[in-house]
Amino acid sequence: MKALYIFCICLISTSVVSQNTVIDDKNDSRIDSLISKQIQINSLKKGVDGFRVQIHHNQSQSRDESQKVRARFSQDFPHLKTYLEFKSPYYKIQVGDFITRIEAYKVQKEVSKKYRGTYIVPSIVNFELNQE
Repeated sequence: MKALYIFCICLISTSVVSQNTVIDDKNDSRIDSLISKQIQINSLKKGVDGFRVQIHHNQSQSRDESQKVRARFSQDFPHLKTYLEFKSPYYKIQVGDFITRIEAYKVQKEVSKKYRGTYIVPSIVNFELNQE
């Protein structure tokens, strides 16, 4: 029985000792190449993947109605940036620049009290780091 205990202790101690590894911290040129490609892709997108809250879409060819809704929204919620987008045949008004869906959901919940039919849409959003 003592031999079994000694064998187990030896087995555990060798496995603990064998876990000491050396990390090679040499930079691989392939990693640098991938990083530079990702930076280039991000600069072409002119933003980051995120979300906006869509408050209005209008199928008519009248831009004036959409501009009126946008102006009224800016008065109601001056802290949110609005975007007017035309994708034939729709004029769409989207608000905010949110990185996560949860942030967009909080604003949608607040906005939906005055504007019915709001929903969250994926979008390329402006992202600025706060450097305070």
